[in-house]
Amino acid sequence: MNFLPAQDPSSYLDGLNPAQRAAVVFGVAGERAVRSTPPLLIIAGAGTGKTSTLAHRVAHLILNGADPRRILLLTFARRMAAEMTRRVEHICAAALKGRTLAVGDTIEWSGTFHAMGARLLRLYAENIGLEPGFSILDRSDAADLMDLVRDELELSGSGGRFPKKATCLAIYSYAVNAQIPLREALDRAFPWCAEWAEPLKGVFACYVGSKQAQAVLGYDDLLISMRKRMMSATGCTVLPGSRGSSMQAARRSATDSRRSISRSISSPPSKKRGARRRTGRRPPFRQPVTD
Repeated sequence: MNFLPAQDPSSYLDGLNPAQRAAVVFGVAGERAVRSTPPLLIIAGAGTGKTSTLAHRVAHLILNGADPRRILLLTFARRMAAEMTRRVEHICAAALKGRTLAVGDTIEWSGTFHAMGARLLRLYAENIGLEPGFSILDRSDAADLMDLVRDELELSGSGGRFPKKATCLAIYSYAVNAQIPLREALDRAFPWCAEWAEPLKGVFACYVGSKQAQAVLGYDDLLISMRKRMMSATGCTVLPGSRGSSMQAARRSATDSRRSISRSISSPPSKKRGARRRTGRRPPFRQPVTD
């Protein structure tokens, strides 16, 4: 794929300060942007222009020959994902001074971690042991499922002392995202629940089993499974192209995030237990994912 170079390669970088500019142009020299741009980690605080720097970085890669369809642009906010894509397109248009990229040359893999994770997992579900038609639990439905598990294990009537469904879900999510054992999570953030460590392990194991039996994933699971898929790839993450059945490789990823990708704290139990309760407000455990 050929791209038109900017008439003045530095014009679209004039608004950046030295540190931002150094981050934007790092490792990009001639044909190197296409073949072997090195990874780059930027650590910056609030108000330092992270979003602008990231948008200029992506635009700089595209203007130096990177295929935008092979760029993965991730954020934790849906609105910010759309904003960064818009900024990249604006920067490229200004740099090309009226000239445009070929039709269809857009950043197709841009969105939140969860939306991109769901999209990727639906394509490769069978490769990592998931049902292709899996559904997504929102936080409310995940809490309802956790509550059902508590009831089935007869823990909800423990003198009112056993953690409520929202607390159980918070503990599970904290341990998964912090990538630490359950007991450590309890000691760090939920010390008043430490006495329930063993029962909680049972709750979480059944919670995972119920999700597997129903082919549903929670928000945390999307990140866990996405990480599993990406870690299984060799060298790069294989993504489908937008045309026909051709395959493209996402050789570059741009990430705006302060959070960590996580792993599970519970081993998969048997599939004997499954949630079948239904609520009146909407069909639970079948929430579609939207970007």
